[in-house]
Amino acid sequence: MRHRPTKEQFNRQLEQMVLALRNEIINGVYAPGDCLPSEKDLVKRFGMSNNSIRTGLAQLVREGWIDKVPRVGNRVAAGRPPVKLKLLSNSLPFRNLKLQQLLDGFHRQYPWIQVETVKVVGIDGFFEQTGGIAGDLLLLENNQYWQMAGRGMSRHLEKLEEKPELYPQVTKLFETDEGLYLQPLIFSPIVLCYNRAHFRECGLLEPDGSWTWDELLRNAEKLSDGKNRYGFCFHIPSENRWPVFLLQSMERFEWDGSGLRDIRGTKMLESMKIVKSILHNRKALPLYLSEDNDDIDRMFMEGKVSMTLNSYIGLNGWSESDIEYDISPIPFIHESRTLAIALGVGVSRNTKHREEAMLLVDYLTSEEAQSFIRSHTMSIPSLGTLPIHIEKTALYRPSRYMMFREVMASLRKIADLNLPYGMIRALSNQLRAYWADLIDEDELCDRLIQVLSKQPEKEK
Repeated sequence: MRHRPTKEQFNRQLEQMVLALRNEIINGVYAPGDCLPSEKDLVKRFGMSNNSIRTGLAQLVREGWIDKVPRVGNRVAAGRPPVKLKLLSNSLPFRNLKLQQLLDGFHRQYPWIQVETVKVVGIDGFFEQTGGIAGDLLLLENNQYWQMAGRGMSRHLEKLEEKPELYPQVTKLFETDEGLYLQPLIFSPIVLCYNRAHFRECGLLEPDGSWTWDELLRNAEKLSDGKNRYGFCFHIPSENRWPVFLLQSMERFEWDGSGLRDIRGTKMLESMKIVKSILHNRKALPLYLSEDNDDIDRMFMEGKVSMTLNSYIGLNGWSESDIEYDISPIPFIHESRTLAIALGVGVSRNTKHREEAMLLVDYLTSEEAQSFIRSHTMSIPSLGTLPIHIEKTALYRPSRYMMFREVMASLRKIADLNLPYGMIRALSNQLRAYWADLIDEDELCDRLIQVLSKQPEKEK
């Protein structure tokens, strides 16, 4: 009895068939105007059903390699003119996606399409002086997209259809009331990273999802005690760190018209006070003025810090380290909530090569590209249908790498605080003054009402 192939086996057979015929067309086995072998012959050659062969041929039609001619067959299309796409990005995707290697794979499939990568700095670097996007496609983090959408710039992007095979929780990070304008490629929750050797040395149980911040501090003090190191440290000014605590309040900022409501007596204020108590605990945290997350990472790699906050994406910067570390859900205040970071790809509405740009979007979200990302980086692919099994590579992975699947329900974004992006820096400035004891609790509450209410009208 013949067994039907699994979905994974079918997709692999289909990809092999399409790749074989595409390469034969590229290499001149079939010249423009030639007909491919009959479907019956292709069934024999590839050992697939008629319907499967037709599915593969339909893909070659969509890609423009062949034309389906009624009562004639599948005829090789005329030679395609070369196309050059400009992809805008900051420098991080080259590390977090292995972007150049990914684009090499795309070029092997679509040799007439050349992709030029252009590195930009800041959100304004993605745009021309006239206001349009300065390329055909762009790679944006979700917070960059939030900033862009708040300034009304998402109108310069092509509207996209949601892909059901991508994690819906991650797709939502790029959705606005107007629709979806970027397809997610990778994502990560903020997690707790810890040095396993330090926990063994102190005879402590490793962190788990039941930890509160009080539990973290108790263990951090034991990890610090007489060890010439500190138990916990993180870069508090980072936009991907301090909002975690406010999101865990289970509240958001509320408004009366354009004025911010007083936060006195709220769980939001309580979460701000918890951060202050953590930062002022000299038995657990060092008095260290870090410039960025990299500063903290270096301390962790040197064994001077036992626990820190990071993301899977950030772990790509730890590839040269030989430290034995693992990850855990971050501690919580009222319930488990964490900040989500994601990277997505979008298409300029003014591109002259929409078809080719969409081919690149589809490729970057395909099983081939997403599998490559998972095999060669620490980043979490957005494709939810990837097999759970991870191939062994030279890349060090914490034993709890797949933990992200268990915290999907806890993913939140900074926009959930009900503030427009333009107010985030103003909020951060006031919080840092409070956490540094430059202002007290009452002055913080008064300043937030005064400063945030003067900001431009909230973006939607």
